[in-house]
Amino acid sequence: MTESSGHEDLAQTEDQQRRLAILQGIADHAVASLADGRQPWETWLEHAGKHGRYGFTNTLLIPAQRASATDVRSYDAWQKQGRQVRRGETGIRILSTRGKPRTVFDIEQTDGQAVQIGERTPAEGLQRLSQLAADLGFYIDRGQGWTYLGRPDRLIPVSPELDDTAAASLLAHQLAHALRPGGQIDTVSAHASSCHGARRVIADSVAYLVLAELGLKSASSSFLPPQQWAGTDDRIDASAAVRAVGDQIVRTSARIRRRLAEAAANSSRPTPASTAVITDRAALSRGEPSPARTAQRHVAASHLLAALADAHHFYRRNLPGSWGAQYLARRGFTPAMLERWEIGVAPSGRHSVLQHLRDRGHRDETLIEAGLAKPGKNGELFDLFRNRVVFPLRDRDGKIVGFIGRRRDDGPGPKYLNTPETELFHKGEILFGLYEAGRQLAGTARPLLVEGPLDAIAVNATLPDTYAAVAPCGTAITPAHIEAIAVHADLATSGLVIALDGDPAGQAGAIRAWRTLRDVAGPVDAAVLPEPQDPADLLSGRGGAGVRDSLLSVIPLADLLIDERLQRFGGALEFVESRITAAKAAAALIAELQPDQIARQVTRVAAGTGMDATDITALVASAISPDPSPDVSSPPLPVSGQRASELRSSRDRARPSSPDQHRRTP
Repeated sequence: MTESSGHEDLAQTEDQQRRLAILQGIADHAVASLADGRQPWETWLEHAGKHGRYGFTNTLLIPAQRASATDVRSYDAWQKQGRQVRRGETGIRILSTRGKPRTVFDIEQTDGQAVQIGERTPAEGLQRLSQLAADLGFYIDRGQGWTYLGRPDRLIPVSPELDDTAAASLLAHQLAHALRPGGQIDTVSAHASSCHGARRVIADSVAYLVLAELGLKSASSSFLPPQQWAGTDDRIDASAAVRAVGDQIVRTSARIRRRLAEAAANSSRPTPASTAVITDRAALSRGEPSPARTAQRHVAASHLLAALADAHHFYRRNLPGSWGAQYLARRGFTPAMLERWEIGVAPSGRHSVLQHLRDRGHRDETLIEAGLAKPGKNGELFDLFRNRVVFPLRDRDGKIVGFIGRRRDDGPGPKYLNTPETELFHKGEILFGLYEAGRQLAGTARPLLVEGPLDAIAVNATLPDTYAAVAPCGTAITPAHIEAIAVHADLATSGLVIALDGDPAGQAGAIRAWRTLRDVAGPVDAAVLPEPQDPADLLSGRGGAGVRDSLLSVIPLADLLIDERLQRFGGALEFVESRITAAKAAAALIAELQPDQIARQVTRVAAGTGMDATDITALVASAISPDPSPDVSSPPLPVSGQRASELRSSRDRARPSSPDQHRRTP
């Protein structure tokens, strides 16, 4: 690199830092305006309804640069919509997900094809939200006259006197509670007694944004000003509270929008279940299908199960002498293990299984619905599993409901291929190995969550008295998975363990899994594996001893998450300010732990940040019950006078004297 190019790169870097500092300053000013009431919360919500998909900070940056903006997109995105940005138009600067400046343009700055905007009636919006609530396991009582006998925290009462818009707003409010981390719906008819402060602002604001997305106007016309839930005490960082609440509102509404879009896409696909109607109110109240629906499923299931069983016999018959048998033998899997787990191989031909099952009398429609065959672009059917080692997936009774196929190392397509969603198979409910490991779970073995079927087989073969290993079908751990394990094991006593790779991806997996595993009553531990190994290496000579030691040396999963919070929010914990920020972030996570785990984590965070354990305890208490009543002023942040003085001194030291210096914010 020449000296001149080096100067150019430095100049570009400095210019980007300067622009980034300016954008951050604009956002900080807008947050302060919300916190002190200069900008009404309703005004921000209007902008968030238009620009929320770009994140909280950009809902502030876009109107600050162009108040009239209604639909902003990148230059390329407008071209894909058949519109062209007019020459000479000034772009709107926003921040990308990586925190770098990028440019977008409002629709008013473009010419071209009209953008289609979907319109829905209030009844249609209510129907979509009702379907989403049902998909999440909630029951909506709108005065149907039947008795609900299920869990109280899964019932959402909606008064029949409400019109469709008000009912949709109430339902969106409850879904906002349900989809918040650690959230739960209001269990009383009147919000005020259980939903106030920041909690109410978040739910009402999310409802506003969701209804805006559906083309409806929220029934809620007023919102608590930030001074009533973020606080006005000088010792409280009200701007930080506004940021946290605003970010949570945008993220939660985005989750609901995404789920609504997925539900709309799924409902457009014809399925055998789409024509069934549940008419038995008593069965519905118990969360069960009606007798008529059960009969329909029984008839269809008998054909599907027969086709899957015949396919399984065919796969097993093709294993001996195949490349799959050689591959498994090289990895240490013995013939006895292959027999116990009933592993097979799918031939490489496009119609091998299809023709075999046709010869046995199975109809093409049955093979498609069972997930064994798939139509191509020309409409001709072909085998879904081809040239793969095939592992059977079983339901609670041991019946085969699907398969996982592992391709050759040099083969095309995804490494693992699952049976698609069918009447019998739902990947969010089935765990490979759970039926086979039932006896282990009934004994002393702890449930161990691993990544794939080879890992589960290897662990169950080498550590059968220690672990009963199970694997999800290429998806995240779900509450249904935990409920399935709980049928076989006393989780309050055994808890469970999750095996994680010792890399950033493994750490990210721990964070994702935590949202589901945190409600397990027993101990939840993690086994961090050495890179780049996995549990299947237990059967090979390449580091099996190291994997075994890692599986037997577990640590609480909460330790990993707390340490990650401290590092992410506090960095090197160099300043008092960064230590307090990290402690607050960790306290929010500690507040979600089981009660018997809180004291240990408080001690760890106090030791890691150098703060007093009493201060950490106060932060945890504040996180557990963060919402003051609207008529009660917010309590001050639990920081002593001396520590507040240190914080101000730290901010003074961290304040940049020029745009080139790194900027530290609370």
